[in-house]
Amino acid sequence: MNIQKPLYVGADLGGTKICAVVFDASLRPLFNTQVPSDASAGKQRALDALEGAIAQCIDWCSESNVKEHVAGIGVSTAGVVDAHVGVIVDATDAIPGWCGTRLADWVGDRFGFPVSIENDVKCALLGELSVSPDLVKARTAMLTLGTGLGGAMAEQGKIVPGAHMVAGHFGRMPIPSPWERGRILSLEQLVSGTGLANVASREVGGRNFADGRDVVKYAAAGDAQALRGLDRFCEFLVMALEQLYWGLDPDVVLVGGGLSEAREHWWLRMIEKLDQRGLPLEVRPAKLHNDAGVYGAGALIKTKLVSGVVANADQ
Repeated sequence: MNIQKPLYVGADLGGTKICAVVFDASLRPLFNTQVPSDASAGKQRALDALEGAIAQCIDWCSESNVKEHVAGIGVSTAGVVDAHVGVIVDATDAIPGWCGTRLADWVGDRFGFPVSIENDVKCALLGELSVSPDLVKARTAMLTLGTGLGGAMAEQGKIVPGAHMVAGHFGRMPIPSPWERGRILSLEQLVSGTGLANVASREVGGRNFADGRDVVKYAAAGDAQALRGLDRFCEFLVMALEQLYWGLDPDVVLVGGGLSEAREHWWLRMIEKLDQRGLPLEVRPAKLHNDAGVYGAGALIKTKLVSGVVANADQ
């Protein structure tokens, strides 16, 4: 096997699964594994699953006689992350008890390698940048349309963390409710898989959709309520893109996440509405799909080691 050294281990901790990969120096995957995260069962269950996934990667390196070439471990995780010290400083209840976890220290103590930790969408953007050389010199924003709305920003290939580590958390931006006067919603309640279900259920009236996939299923079958919901969803998505345009003026906005996998049902609608606004904004679908986070985790530790900035490198 022609292995370019050093090697990096990347792990992407999600709500339902953990993906872990051994990368070579060119971020070419050499080994990969996937295990259930059981994140909803709490912090310890998620940590145990993470340890198991990383251990499989290290074991593969040992069996392949390349363990001595492992340079470090990168981890992508949900939550607001202080990447300087590898701590989860804020988190939703997707992983109960996750807030306050000193994740870099925890992983470093168990495996003995330098560790770098970052928010999952920031890692996803790093992953996308690693396969899009034309964006390395650009100002790039990313939206991920999953159950919620994630986001990240990069300037000339480097993630912009923000003064409080929340730059790019676009889903948390407050907006007036389109249905209840005086009520304030977060943007992700309209622009996400959950948002699509909210919009489609309330826009026309009739059935209540369980989630965004449910709306797409009915829309694909020609259901009028679902189609109207998708159309209104695209209007709210374009509103979000317009806010990014006027606030950040990015060169490119990448759109990923689970809902983007069904973009044949809504992407052209979105582009048409964006063109109607007359904005010279380039919007592209993300390339790496569900692998963006783990590729980003590999790129994260590689970049941090090259620059000499790793959360627990002195351990």
